[in-house]
Amino acid sequence: MNHIDQLKNFLKSKLDEPVFIRWVSPLHEIGIWENTIFIGSSNKKSIDWIKSNLFDDISYFFLHNFQLKVKFVSLVDDEDHIYTDSIIKRCYQSNSTIHKKYTFDSFVQCDSNRICYSFAYSVSEFPGKSYNPLYIYSDVGLGKTHLLNAIGNRIIENNQNMNVIYLTSRDFMIDYVEYTRLNKRSEFIKKYTSIDVLLIDDIQFITKWEGTSEQFYYIFNNLIQQDKQIVMCSDKHPDHIPDLEKRIKSRFLMGGIADILPYDLESRMAILKKKSVDNKSFHQKFSIPDEVVYFIASGIKDNIRTLEGALQRLFGYAELKLSDSSNQPITIEFAKDALKPFINIEKRVVTIDMIQSFISDKYDIKKDDLKSKNNSPRIALPRQIAMYLIKHLTKFPLAEIGNSFGGKHHTTVMHSIEKIDKLISIDSDFSRLINSFVEYFKD
Repeated sequence: MNHIDQLKNFLKSKLDEPVFIRWVSPLHEIGIWENTIFIGSSNKKSIDWIKSNLFDDISYFFLHNFQLKVKFVSLVDDEDHIYTDSIIKRCYQSNSTIHKKYTFDSFVQCDSNRICYSFAYSVSEFPGKSYNPLYIYSDVGLGKTHLLNAIGNRIIENNQNMNVIYLTSRDFMIDYVEYTRLNKRSEFIKKYTSIDVLLIDDIQFITKWEGTSEQFYYIFNNLIQQDKQIVMCSDKHPDHIPDLEKRIKSRFLMGGIADILPYDLESRMAILKKKSVDNKSFHQKFSIPDEVVYFIASGIKDNIRTLEGALQRLFGYAELKLSDSSNQPITIEFAKDALKPFINIEKRVVTIDMIQSFISDKYDIKKDDLKSKNNSPRIALPRQIAMYLIKHLTKFPLAEIGNSFGGKHHTTVMHSIEKIDKLISIDSDFSRLINSFVEYFKD
């Protein structure tokens, strides 16, 4: 007697005969992949009913008797094509791309990411019920991907029967091209509209591939209508994604949107300390004094990945250069020598050009736009922010600042600074953003 027959015998004594015949009889055993048994039915309603009413009983049965987890799969697509070939592998791999090391416990909370963390944690607790879709954006290397994977890991931990897919927009495009090549577009649609949680990174690139973007918009709408959770990450606010249709942009924003700002010095130090403790390979051999942590955190401001890379290099350098004695301290001089590729110990002088380049990168505009006569909101606000930063971070007079922006009058510069001051006083999110810009340029 196979697994499914034993399960049916087990459930027969618990259910009325009509209920058993209608919902349980259509179940088939597809197969076992590693420690998961896949059970399917050509009756999708049967799968939905089983998940809602018998999942706990069935999970207990397989875990207690066979030490197996269980996953339910609908065996038909929207055109009633039954497909079982490699279905186990596809379902099993849907979760396998999630990075297990990225969890909420390993994420360092601070003022720059607290709102984003809160939104992400809420989604992991109540997928499809709180912020849906959730849109997370920030500069590169500030923790978006960490949170995206943390959401997936927690959902899988709490809801083992949920089908969770994590991928980048490029992965999505490649998948679509492959299914199209095999003339299996219906299976592609089925694969993504039958999942419970879609976690997609680098969504800003989706507009580059016209056919792929149309498929994504269709799947996006289908999942939202089913109350299935979608979380997207991007390095841009939806307003700054080129060629993003208004109807799609509005749907991206209808659930929840949260950003991660650049980390201040204290946050970078906290992250370094946690990463050094989490580093199982080296941290027991070497200790990092606070002064060395301060040196690294004050010298590297771009992103967390660079911080992690510097820390790995420091530990690796210590492994080679220092003795094997326990708890060997790492000195400032040693850190300066080890981290030459990462930290320029010469004092950096902030210039007008440096600030203009920084702002043009942040707002995805050309530096020449800041110096132009274009006064559209997309250009005017970044220009005013740049003028504000130059005034507060350098000693240039108003007239010279105006000249560096295409010959603007000094009263224009003064008006811009006053406007930014006013926005800071009335908008706490904007104030956080400007403070993060100022922090970036501090020595």
